[in-house]
Amino acid sequence: MSKLSISTEKRKSRGDDAVEYVYVRMEGFIDAPNYMTFETALDKLSRAGEKNLVLDFRRVQYINSTGISAIIRFHHAASERGGSFFLIQVPRNVGVTMHLLGVTSIVPFLKTLEEAEDRLERREASPGDAVFVDDDGKTPREVPVLVEGPPSEQGTVIVAVPKEGPFTEILRARLGAVNGNYHLVHSIDDLRMNLDSWRPDLIVLDHRLSGVDAFIEELKMNVEHSLTSVICLYQKGTDVRRLRGFRVWENDFLVDPFEMMNLFVLTESELRRVPRDRQLFGQQVRFDLDCNRESVDKSLGLANKLIQRLGLGDNDTTALYAAVKEGIDNAVLHGNKHHPDRRVAVNFLVDNNKVTFMIEDEGEGFDYEYYLSQIDSQEAFDRAKARIRAGGRGGLGILLMHKCSDRLEYAANGNLLRIEKNLN
Repeated sequence: MSKLSISTEKRKSRGDDAVEYVYVRMEGFIDAPNYMTFETALDKLSRAGEKNLVLDFRRVQYINSTGISAIIRFHHAASERGGSFFLIQVPRNVGVTMHLLGVTSIVPFLKTLEEAEDRLERREASPGDAVFVDDDGKTPREVPVLVEGPPSEQGTVIVAVPKEGPFTEILRARLGAVNGNYHLVHSIDDLRMNLDSWRPDLIVLDHRLSGVDAFIEELKMNVEHSLTSVICLYQKGTDVRRLRGFRVWENDFLVDPFEMMNLFVLTESELRRVPRDRQLFGQQVRFDLDCNRESVDKSLGLANKLIQRLGLGDNDTTALYAAVKEGIDNAVLHGNKHHPDRRVAVNFLVDNNKVTFMIEDEGEGFDYEYYLSQIDSQEAFDRAKARIRAGGRGGLGILLMHKCSDRLEYAANGNLLRIEKNLN
């Protein structure tokens, strides 16, 4: 079993302008079994009013994300008391994890205790360049802090969370220098008010904020902002896949607790993707619905709004809506058979030449190839009527969607329908 031992010693720096501080020596693993030992030791010092802390990491073999969060939190507490919080002799294998999370741009990582004392006397608390100690314990290496952010992922980022804290400090350190465009807000109203002037590429949204779901729908319905990526952060225990009713979806999500590294990988991936998508597409909206009348009505209302804004002629507008309505109705009735636990997913996508609706149900599928092979024949309508009279699934809806679109395709077992309409 992993162990962690901690000792604390109150000291004074050895310079002419002596400063009191607490030297914290640790040995072992800062992991799940030992995290509370680590936090309790720091919390005791914090409650005692100690404002200058030097943590010696030389014999620390591992630190997890919870331990890293504690470092950020107690560094913030020391700063608020006008003190300093330094890490010294951090092994490379331990420090790299914190560096990747952006901690080195918040907390000073120093080589020796003497350097820490010197900075205490000079009242210098800025991070500077991080120094890690290699395995031989002798060779220090400077590591440039992440003050420039990931250089290839330039863009504008908005983070919307209820309040500031260690989490927002880490985000600012990692994302704050993305082309210099990083904004933090604490309400959906503030986000909405600044949306047009900031024109974000990425929005990180805490789902605890009031009005998040309505804002996502509003954003995705707005042609100018539809391709803005939204990453939603859900509270612990949320089963996102089982959220019910009609909803317009964010681009991706994480459920607490999550590793900060996962969030950074996700945000940087989205910042790479969004500029490419904006060159190819004009709008994208992804929504899904339950198999009840209320959800179906809401989905059809949203689909109608999207179609009305395309600028098609009256006949094409009417035809496309008829095809989409038939597709959604078929998915609910024939695909999911009105099953209350099954959902229908719809993806709306506009590019320079066409509009596409992808409609997917969770049913068993059907022999769509037979029906598609019949729709171009002159007797297709009569064949459909005959099948309906015989009590079968006649294919009349497929014929209708075919006539009302420029391209109609099924995939998988017939669960996925693609409807396309040319814009030119």
